[in-house]
Amino acid sequence: MSNNLIDKEVVRFLQDHAHDMPILYKAYNYDGDLHSNGFSKMFSLECRIAKAAQRNMFDKNDLIEIAKWGNNHRNIHRIERMDWDFNFTLYNNDEPLVWLKNESENYVSVVKERIPGYRATFSTKLLHFAVPSVFGMLDTWLVRTFGEGDADYQRYKFLNLKATNSENKKTKKKSGWLIPIPQDAWPSEYGTWIGILNDIADTLNNKKILCPHPIKYIESGIRKEGIWYPADIETALFSYAYEGRGEQILKKSLD
Repeated sequence: MSNNLIDKEVVRFLQDHAHDMPILYKAYNYDGDLHSNGFSKMFSLECRIAKAAQRNMFDKNDLIEIAKWGNNHRNIHRIERMDWDFNFTLYNNDEPLVWLKNESENYVSVVKERIPGYRATFSTKLLHFAVPSVFGMLDTWLVRTFGEGDADYQRYKFLNLKATNSENKKTKKKSGWLIPIPQDAWPSEYGTWIGILNDIADTLNNKKILCPHPIKYIESGIRKEGIWYPADIETALFSYAYEGRGEQILKKSLD
């Protein structure tokens, strides 16, 4: 799909749902993290990981906490065996490097190559928490809804990236969705995704459609009141994508 067609799909989504984005953001619900409790798990992890990122150094425990948050327990033992800190320059004088957005595919590739067990999805999770003003996650639910690989859940075609439901070769049973690497569209389509998140954030901010952050995000200074970050856009899009909840959430909001 050409960039022009992808742009049209993003425009179509915004025509359908720009004013729904605050509803979707507030409806985020993953592993007990709710707007009503201030997204307490995400909040705590972002405070920790953004602080590590500003030091341009993540220790092993930082990386383990991200894996635990994402329920990546299968590969935590690989991280535990690390005997080095992950030095990674994302900030200068507590400000994100100005070229991060345009180099996002390179940055996610470095994370994937240098952290054992992170692969595609968890590499994007680190970037989300490290620099929320630039990055967002890209997990299998988002790819299934906004990319390729799952006709049952695909809604808008933002990405040429594919998710697959892998099969255990011995049991022949499905063992879970993943973003397979290598594929031709990785990591370039992560760059496309980050461009889309930034563009949607700019659109909502320009339209004065306010992001309803939990109050502690404002009081702590990690967000400016009402201003969408790319990570916030991704949170709302995940809410739309996760288990196909999007249209149910919006229908319920009208009842």
